[in-house]
Parts: sequence; C-alpha cells; structure tokens
Amino acid sequence: MADPGRTIALLWGRVAEPKRGPRQAVSVEEIVAAAIRIADEQELVDVTMRAVGAELGRTAMSLYTYVVSRDVLIELMYDRAHAEMGEVRPGADWRKAVSRWCVKLHELYLAHPWLLDVQTARPTLGPYEQQVLESLLRILAAAGLAIDDRPAVTSALFSIVRGAARQAVDARAAVTKSDVEWWAARGRALAEVVPDFAERFPEATAIAARQRKHGAQPWVTAADQAFTRGVGLVIAGIDKLRD
Repeated sequence: MADPGRTIALLWGRVAEPKRGPRQAVSVEEIVAAAIRIADEQELVDVTMRAVGAELGRTAMSLYTYVVSRDVLIELMYDRAHAEMGEVRPGADWRKAVSRWCVKLHELYLAHPWLLDVQTARPTLGPYEQQVLESLLRILAAAGLAIDDRPAVTSALFSIVRGAARQAVDARAAVTKSDVEWWAARGRALAEVVPDFAERFPEATAIAARQRKHGAQPWVTAADQAFTRGVGLVIAGIDKLRD
C-alpha cells in the first residue's frame, strides 16, 4: 500500500521534485495530464505506467520516482479532473444552484467517462474533489437544510448524477449500426418466440414504441430524463425537509 502521507502530499502539490534521476525531466502534473489524455481517448484500463511513459517519451520505471504506483496515479487523475468543474456558489436561488451543480458534475462525467469507473467508496481527499463536495454542502447550508439532513441529500444527488451519467454513457456507446442491427434481429426473434410480448409487458412496449416514433433511442432519452427529473425530485424533497 502506498504511503498515505506521500499520496496526500502529491494530491495537494506539496511534494518537492525527486532528488534521484534527471531533475526536471518531467513533472507530476505532466504525468497526470498524459494519463488523463489516455483515459479520455481510450479507457481507464489502458492507463498503465508503460503507456503514460510512452506518451511522455520516458520509461515506465522513471515515472515511479514521481508517482509510486498506478493506483496513486488514478487518484491523482480523479482529483485533477474535478478541477474542471470549478466552484458553484450558492447565489440568491439555492434551487438553481443545486441544479447548476448537478449539471456541471454530469457534464464532467460525460466529458471524462472513465471517472465513472473509479471506485468512490474511499474519497481521494484531494483539493478538487473536496471543492466539489464543499460547493454542494454550502448550497444546502444556504438553503437552510438541517446539518443532519445534508449527508443523505448529498449522497442522493451524487448517486443520481453518477447513475444517470453511467446510463447515458452506456446508451450512447450502444447507438451504433451494429446495435441497430442487434435490436432488429432480437425484435424479430422475440416476435417469433414470444408473440404475446406486447400484451404481457404493455407499459414498456408503449414507451419504446412512442419514443421510436419520435426518432429517439428509448434508453438514451430515459438516461437524460433520469437526470433532469431525478434532480428535480430531490430539490422538491429538500423543500419538504425545510418546512
């Protein structure tokens, strides 16, 4: 396991340049930026010390002088990516502020889908991830929400935004020619094997038929609605808790 003290120091930019090896050959910031580029263009699984080294024209071993492991590198990537979101201030209307915070986080996930593959059970405790959390907590405090209710509401909003983004990313990735052909083939097979499918599952069938009629992919549309309507329901719930 990596030294937690050094990991925290790396996250907060409090680590001096290494004394071993060529000085100023590369920086932690350059390593993290290169790793993020690889994750954006490919997937998180493709981020290896060897791949990052190749991106920078360095050997994998030379990078370990700066970042001790791939796990630590992913923590740094995760935190630095959240810097793009910036701070969302409470403002005069807390409802708009909550909505704006959710939209910005949703956009961040869509811009960097690999963020959704990072486990969040243990936070990085880095400055940018912490700023994202603090922004929302300040908005909820300004809304007059009791401090004991803020953790549950915060968790609910994170879950809605993250879940909707995951669904949107998966749905958009599936909208390809091969996917259309897959659905057509499955539809024909389903009609043959289960001719009473529509009668047995009328609600799901009606929704799919209605959205296809309007040229929409049912579950892409559902992912967008899950986000906007889910956030709206939580905001309505905050109002109730404030009563």
